[in-house]
Amino acid sequence: MVRMKLKNPFTQPGNWYKANLHAHTTNSDGKMTPTEAAEAYRQAGYNILALTDHNITNDVSGLSGKDFLVVNGTEYECNCPFSNKFHHIVAIGLPRDFWLEDNKTKITITTLRSRDAQKCINKINKAGAVAFLAHPLWSGHRYEMYKYLRGIVGVEVYNSTTDRRGRSNGEVDWTHMLDAGWFIPALAVDDSHTKSEDLFRGWVNLKMKDLTEKHLIEALRTGCYYSSTGPRIIDFRVYRGVAQITCSPAAAIYFIGSMNRVVSGACRKAREGKSIRKFSHPVNKDWLYVRAVVVDHAGRKAWTNPIAL
Repeated sequence: MVRMKLKNPFTQPGNWYKANLHAHTTNSDGKMTPTEAAEAYRQAGYNILALTDHNITNDVSGLSGKDFLVVNGTEYECNCPFSNKFHHIVAIGLPRDFWLEDNKTKITITTLRSRDAQKCINKINKAGAVAFLAHPLWSGHRYEMYKYLRGIVGVEVYNSTTDRRGRSNGEVDWTHMLDAGWFIPALAVDDSHTKSEDLFRGWVNLKMKDLTEKHLIEALRTGCYYSSTGPRIIDFRVYRGVAQITCSPAAAIYFIGSMNRVVSGACRKAREGKSIRKFSHPVNKDWLYVRAVVVDHAGRKAWTNPIAL
């Protein structure tokens, strides 16, 4: 059992900041330069962008500005002992001079096959950064193939690039983790590679005291955010045994709990031609946790992180 100490962002002080935490540039297999990517997300109203090119770090100096923060990251392909496909581990907040192997190691398929995923995560954490698991469905991995990993702070619940291949949905993977006692948050990301098709479709809204890398890392470590592909969540909390949510106009709202003791969940759907903005439902410790999913009329979703009961 892995239980992170999560914070409910809706009860925390601070401001909301919109972020894409998975993006590629011409320094690996993306179509935009780091400068172009930063400008595109800044113009689109984002506050935070993480550049996570494959197996390298980026020089992000000079890319941040007023109300806009660019942080250094990397996406590492690591060996999965149960599959011929790699684990993809995204690191956020790495120092520029970070090397997983060393700066003389040539990255080849052999290098990736010999790269231990757990040791990769451990080294990322030791450097003061954080790591999360990218697109397990697109990677072709079932829960049994990644349940041994420790030290990650999240899993992707939505990935815009893999949506183009019909494998964007990580909610089942996340649910398996939660039901197994792996109390972990989830992130929506773009994993952007192009200049248009996979931009601005998945993001996280983080509650932070200030727009700094230090506060970003803390928010990721504590799950102090919610993820979205469209809907806005205004408030979500449990008060006197009742889960309560307020959101932008929605077609449906779901409360989801654990299956460990009983099958726990509830749903409210709008009448045809109408919208709903609120939902409340009793919960208790048999649920173990409660999280919410908001679905708008276009089918876009927003996900809260779980609240322990």
